[in-house]
Amino acid sequence: MQQFKSKQLAYLIANFKSHKFSGALKVQVQPPQSTPMRERVIVFNQGWMTYAGEHIVSASELATTIGHQHKVQVMDTALRLAKKRIQNNSIQNYFELLVQLQLFQWADVAAFMKTRLLSTLEQLIPYSGTIIEDPELVFDLRYTNTQPGFRWCDLQPILTQRQQQWEALSPVIPSIDAVPRSLDHDSADPTVTQHLHKWVNGQHSIADIATASEQDPLELAQQYYQWAKSGWLTCKKSDPLASAVADSSHQQSSQKGNSGRPIVLSVDDSPVVQTMIKRAIQDRYQVELANNAVDALNLLNKKKVSLVLLDVTMPDIDGLELCRTIRSISKFHDLPVVMLTAKDGIYNKLKGQMAGSTHYLTKPITQDKLLDILNRYAPVTVQA
Repeated sequence: MQQFKSKQLAYLIANFKSHKFSGALKVQVQPPQSTPMRERVIVFNQGWMTYAGEHIVSASELATTIGHQHKVQVMDTALRLAKKRIQNNSIQNYFELLVQLQLFQWADVAAFMKTRLLSTLEQLIPYSGTIIEDPELVFDLRYTNTQPGFRWCDLQPILTQRQQQWEALSPVIPSIDAVPRSLDHDSADPTVTQHLHKWVNGQHSIADIATASEQDPLELAQQYYQWAKSGWLTCKKSDPLASAVADSSHQQSSQKGNSGRPIVLSVDDSPVVQTMIKRAIQDRYQVELANNAVDALNLLNKKKVSLVLLDVTMPDIDGLELCRTIRSISKFHDLPVVMLTAKDGIYNKLKGQMAGSTHYLTKPITQDKLLDILNRYAPVTVQA
């Protein structure tokens, strides 16, 4: 593990290029008011940056995201075909087939990943943190022979330009980690109203929203700038001192009265989702977090959990299998398990019910909807 200070990450990334590093960097930083720490992965192939995100995804997940952005209508069929033809788990071969099928071009892949890299670096570079190198991780994506990926020198001028754009927004949008809050938006366009209702509730930072909705944070901030000028939202920078006082107050309150609060166990491998859930419910519930099935089961055995929020899609053991495991343990037969998934539809709901889930929620989830479900299955009877 290597520690770095604010703004030092840029120099470290440039150094990995000079050493032709292949593998992944697991980066953790601590932004203001962010719990848990922000975790991102940056993948290198012979020193070229080829991928960045919250975690490593499969070829099908990456292709689905890119296909969704380009409104590809036959993506599911193409993915089934690729799964049959590609037997060696090569991401490169997978994408070569999809490009041959003309679902998108290599330029589309490069443009998507360029935005991802810029967004990721903007969320990491301002802060201190740690790096863990994983040279054993194989992620063999390269865009073309002439453009195998991106170098720091390719991205640095763009980041500088973007920083200037962020500074121009700063009187209204202080930073990428500012938290927007919705105001009176009755006169707004329905699309604006829908977005504000879904995301802008004073709980999610611009970085959180951009990551969860696969948007460029700068473009999102520019959009919010216009909405703020129209009086539909406000976006203020957090006060670190006020934050520290609030955290201390919350901790003292928890120590005094948490015994009367139901414990909610949230199981999800996405730090962004976990942060959103914790912020949304921590005033009423004790919140325990786990990012995998093993940790979740350990917490279930140690804590008197009142309800489980369980993401369907997780690495290794998925949510459906974990739900079946929970139900196989006699003392958890009646434990409420609420499945969370990005996929809607009766078939997915049936799968959740067959696995033993109590309820099924489709992401993204508003704070009001989440609290309504929690109050239904794990009501707060003693106030802290």
